[in-house]
Amino acid sequence: MVPSAWKIAYRAATLESDSAQLGMRITTAQEAMMARLLELSSTQENRSEIRAIEKALRTLAVIKWERLGRAA
Repeated sequence: MVPSAWKIAYRAATLESDSAQLGMRITTAQEAMMARLLELSSTQENRSEIRAIEKALRTLAVIKWERLGRAA
């Protein structure tokens, strides 16, 4: 199975070690996740993926806070 676009973007953000690139990677991942959430919002069958995206969004927020600080 091929990973979805949001999973690829999320993985790239969580593995980014260059602080200069991290903000862009997080933004890209968040946009991909929000787009996927919009696609999924019309169905109830994908609740597990919706929960996974919500968890990933929280994780990105923590990474952004810890690595880029409050102003990011």
